[in-house]
This record gives sequence, structure tokens and C-alpha cells, in this order.
Amino acid sequence: MIPVEVLTNARSKEVPWPLIVEALRELMSAGSVDDQGRPWVEVAANLTGYTTSQLWIGIRTYASIKKFISSHELPIHALEWPMSNLEVVTRIAKANVEEAKKIIRSTDQLTLRQLRNRYNQLRKEPGSNISAMSAGLQSSKAFTDKLFNNLSGENTLRQILGLELNSPVGALKIWPGRYPYCHPNFYVDFVIDGKLQIAAFEGMRFFGDVNSQVATKAALKAAVEGTFFAQYHLCAPSWVSTDELVVLREKLELFNVGIIAISGEGVDAITRPLGPSVHDRQAILLNDHAIRTRLGIHL
Repeated sequence: MIPVEVLTNARSKEVPWPLIVEALRELMSAGSVDDQGRPWVEVAANLTGYTTSQLWIGIRTYASIKKFISSHELPIHALEWPMSNLEVVTRIAKANVEEAKKIIRSTDQLTLRQLRNRYNQLRKEPGSNISAMSAGLQSSKAFTDKLFNNLSGENTLRQILGLELNSPVGALKIWPGRYPYCHPNFYVDFVIDGKLQIAAFEGMRFFGDVNSQVATKAALKAAVEGTFFAQYHLCAPSWVSTDELVVLREKLELFNVGIIAISGEGVDAITRPLGPSVHDRQAILLNDHAIRTRLGIHL
């Protein structure tokens, strides 16, 4: 079936999410916009009756759960479950892999409320990954120290920044006090095509999931502060869902913002920046002699 036909009135017709996601992916395979310059996800929102936020979350949740099912050789019937249910299952998988596998193997489909209740129980249990990570983040200093250690390796920084092997990159440093327009946790300088660049890293402390309010606050901070850097990375614990951050990044066109998931061992996943900032204010920072001196950067 033609993708547009699949998507048309998909919500009212209760078209299964796998078909919606595959249709949207097919449309986006040749580019992110249609022949009139409209983002395909916005076109799909108008066609389906879902919001762009729901579609982005659906795409990522479907990809995540499909990978989880494949890697653990689980039955595929769960792919037909409502996307809201699957989104909670992906959170459960981060808290307790075995519990998520048990849920997916079961032929009894749990309700959304049952899944949420189970997730809330799991994340409070002493042995859960979420509980362990939360305990380690109770201290602000402990969190920033762990974040610094996980990010500071040269090869890790090159991977995050998208640099080639052996490309020059400075040491990760703590931001030297407040600056009127931006104050991330850490920064690093690097060179691309002979031009000095600065990337910033902002740690996000959570003791639960990234809800809309928290994600919006982080995105608005990045919308202003990120414009003073070549790249601006939001760093969150790997056990939280960052789907809301990804959706807001694209909705607000925060092209130079990346999102990093940090596990107890190191960098768990990277959502790379899409390009330069729409509003490039790097020159304001680099031309400020006082802050440049504090940063230890010489032009």
C-alpha cells in the first residue's frame, strides 16, 4: 500500500503503529521534507491525526522495542501493542531487563496503568538499574564528577564531536564560573578545518523520567546557551527516556544540540547534532577577552 494511504486518517482507523512507522520511514527515506519543503513528520501529523510529538516518540519507541525483541529473540506479538504501552515497556527494560522480557513473552497484554505501576515499583527496588543510578546521583558533586570522568577520554570526545581519529582536541574542562549568557558544566575546544571550535556539556540530574516540564526547561536553556557554541550537548543518565528532548530539539530547530545517555560505565548512546546553530553567537563569546582568558583559549 502507498505510504500516504496508510497514514491518511490512521488514528481514526486505528492503523497499527508498525504500519504507521514503516510508512513514515519510507516517505523520509529520500529526505526529511516533501517536494514543497514541508517536513514529512508534519505532513504525517496532518494525515494521521497524531501530533508530531506522538509520531517522533512512536518512531523511536518502535525502533527501540524492535531492537530489544530481536536481540533477546522474543516473540514479535508485542509490536502490535499500543505505542503508549510499548513506551513504558522500554522504560521497564532499562530498569530490569528480565522483567521486560517476561512482559513481552506473556500472551496476557497488560494495561497502560498496570505497566506504569510495575515500572514505578521497579525503579524503587534496591536492585534495579534506576535505583542504583539514582543512589549514585544523590550528590550534585558526585553526579558532575561521574559525568566528567565518563566524558573526558580523548577518544570519547572525538566520538561525541564527530571528529576523525587523531584529530586535535583539547582536554575537557570545568566551566570557569558564570558568564552572563551561558554557564554549562564543562567545555572542550577543538579544531575543524583550521577553525577553533568550542563544545559545551550540560549535565541533567534526574531521579525519575524526563517529563515534559523538565525536558522543556532543558530545551529552552539550550535554545539560548547553545548558540554560543559549535556544539551543545545535554547529558542525561541512560535510565531516563530522552524522547521528549529529541522531539523538542527538532521542534525548536536546535540543530547544534546533541543528547548523550550516560551509563554507570561510560557513554551509552549519542544523538548527534544535526548541523550548525540557526543563531550563531560564538563570536560574542570568543571576542570577550575576559571569558576567553578564563577559558584558557588563545585565538
